[in-house]
Amino acid sequence: MRIRRSLLSVAGAACALLPLTAAAAAPDPVPAAPEPVVPDAVFPLVAYTEHDLGGASQAFGTGVFDADTGGLAAVGADAISSLRVAEGYRVLACDLTEAQSAGTLGGLGACRYFDAGWYDRVGGGLDDRISLLAVVAAAEQGGTGSGVTVFGGAGFTGGRLSLGPGRHEADTGDLARLDSVNSLAVAEGHTAVLCDSFHSTAVASGNPGLCRSFRPGEHATVSADLEGLVSLVAVGGPAVTATQGYAMGGAVQSFTPGIHQAAAGELAAAGNDAISSLRVSPGYRVLACADDQAAPASLDGCTLFEAGVHDLAGTGLDDAVSLLVVSAGPATGDLLTAYGDADLEGKSGGFGPGIYAAADLGAVGNDEISSLRLADGARAVLCEHDDAAPGQVGQCRLFTAGEHEDVGSLDDQVSLLAVS
Repeated sequence: MRIRRSLLSVAGAACALLPLTAAAAAPDPVPAAPEPVVPDAVFPLVAYTEHDLGGASQAFGTGVFDADTGGLAAVGADAISSLRVAEGYRVLACDLTEAQSAGTLGGLGACRYFDAGWYDRVGGGLDDRISLLAVVAAAEQGGTGSGVTVFGGAGFTGGRLSLGPGRHEADTGDLARLDSVNSLAVAEGHTAVLCDSFHSTAVASGNPGLCRSFRPGEHATVSADLEGLVSLVAVGGPAVTATQGYAMGGAVQSFTPGIHQAAAGELAAAGNDAISSLRVSPGYRVLACADDQAAPASLDGCTLFEAGVHDLAGTGLDDAVSLLVVSAGPATGDLLTAYGDADLEGKSGGFGPGIYAAADLGAVGNDEISSLRLADGARAVLCEHDDAAPGQVGQCRLFTAGEHEDVGSLDDQVSLLAVS
């Protein structure tokens, strides 16, 4: 099997060799810009529950994630204490508690804007209080399209501007076509976070002022306290978009992280055996398979796709996709426990939601898994290779909740593991 380097272990090695940002002596400090920037980070964000990049962790692709909709499943609400942000990205981290206790619709509590780098403590009063994360690419990497349309006047009047996934900032001219932002429409699969101040975020860990989040739908006003003051629009789009036509044309469906099966009706909009192109957002990978048989069963024609736009013309998956596995990177947890021997015996390791390459298989090891246990509601796909060219991953099998005393023909052959 070809083995891909563990993306989290790369970051771990970097942390072992380079100093972490020093914490200020004052209580609840505003963290300074971190030095140096993590050089090899692949995931846009990894969040940790303890200071110094320790404790439980979760990798994130681009998008908006909040505790209310399960987006912080591995690290949990009000538990994040340190962050690692990849170069080219910024992260808006917010506390929902203050807004929820006040009953403010769409409101957010304290927020901070983090530049690329690592933060051994989030500081600024947000330690163990983060419940929303907006992970956005730099302007040159931001998505295109019309996921969010902002209007200069209330009630969808005045000038209009279409914004795709990414960060759009007044200071860099991204909103220059409008005198102000006073209403917006958010497309399905997208979320927008609007803030009233960008000027203080020219350096890392700036205070973006008052922020509000907007989910799909039409919003005739940005609220009185943001009227005429919006300076930052952070747009989170879907992890994956699939279409029936080539070049992202035809009927469309967006997908969040997880395992999506045609047999369960989860590909209804795009259609079973109907997908011809995929757009994978930064920080995500997609395993697409032609079969969707009842688990545990073999899945044919599985291919692993990295971020980017992929036309399936001329491949065995064109008009043949029946299962999609969408994920960022590894996360701690015990949705799946894998064992080195049959009958749930031998060395073992626990895995949270995510996709794991061979080098991420931890204590149980590459080409060592022989049995597994999946928690209630969990699903997993196990594959023979993690990066065999040209993206083919060999034999794969689908497993659902329960104890599996053997993994069949994949015994001692697993190099890629996806858990949902």
